[in-house]
Amino acid sequence: MKLADAVLNFWGARTGKERTMLCAAGVTLLAAVSYAILLEPALAASRQLSTTLPRLRAQAEDMRQQQKEISALRKKVAAATQHTDLKALLESSTAGTSFVKSVERIDSLSGGRALWLAAPIPFDDWLGWMENLQREFGIRLEGCKISSTDQPGLVRVEATFASAGRTAIQKTQ
Repeated sequence: MKLADAVLNFWGARTGKERTMLCAAGVTLLAAVSYAILLEPALAASRQLSTTLPRLRAQAEDMRQQQKEISALRKKVAAATQHTDLKALLESSTAGTSFVKSVERIDSLSGGRALWLAAPIPFDDWLGWMENLQREFGIRLEGCKISSTDQPGLVRVEATFASAGRTAIQKTQ
């Protein structure tokens, strides 16, 4: 209570004019502290957001356009592979690879599937070719058996492919 008594004694010893000046100084100090602690950081954040918001909106619109393009491309790929024989598509795609002479056979299977056998082929080249099949034609690898050979880096591959139009629902029926 000593601090409270000291403040009351100090306040009681002041004249009316001094009290008014002290109140005005206190209010001014309170406003300055409130501005520095609360308002200035909020205004700075608002300025920063107002500069980044147009860029973020442009990025969001770009992403929407890309999503539309992806959907259109997926439909196009699905339609193209549904109307194209999977065996013929695999043969033409294999023709441009380094392991074209190692392909033993490509057979059509029921339900839009095909069996592909090759040996010996470079494993890395086969992975690249697989990625290309999926990206460009939407062809899925449904099943695969990879066996090593006596030569390092070369493998024997027995793969079953499914066309893009063949969905998981169709597969289970």
